[in-house]
Amino acid sequence: MPTHQRNHLIVPGPYLRGVLKLDAGLSAVTTLLLTAGASTLAAATGAPATLLFAIGVALVPWVAFLLWVATRSAVPAALVWAVIGLNAAWALNCVLVALGFGLALTPAGVGFAALQAAGTALLAGLEWLGLRRSAPLPA
Repeated sequence: MPTHQRNHLIVPGPYLRGVLKLDAGLSAVTTLLLTAGASTLAAATGAPATLLFAIGVALVPWVAFLLWVATRSAVPAALVWAVIGLNAAWALNCVLVALGFGLALTPAGVGFAALQAAGTALLAGLEWLGLRRSAPLPA
């Protein structure tokens, strides 16, 4: 059975570590934008400032988790699958928001949500590829 389908410890390779750190870095930038610029972004996107701020705050533990996973010598494959699944769920959520489900966004807001969806889906795909390239922990 391929490494990416087993629920066991893997040794994250440099590619997976790099993608997880990229995800953490982009998420950290998003955190700063959403928390420090919630009011400005709300005016531009049509999304409520309190929602944007709350999402920014919620990303803080996500960034810490991504960095923790990226820096372990070995991690359960299930944790990487969780990252991939959560990113895929976020991308789907952003697509739904961009399509008008839940919020009445401005054109800039639709673009922002669509950009979030595309970027997060890309990261999920790259993390899946990195998981496939990672080796199982030697016995």
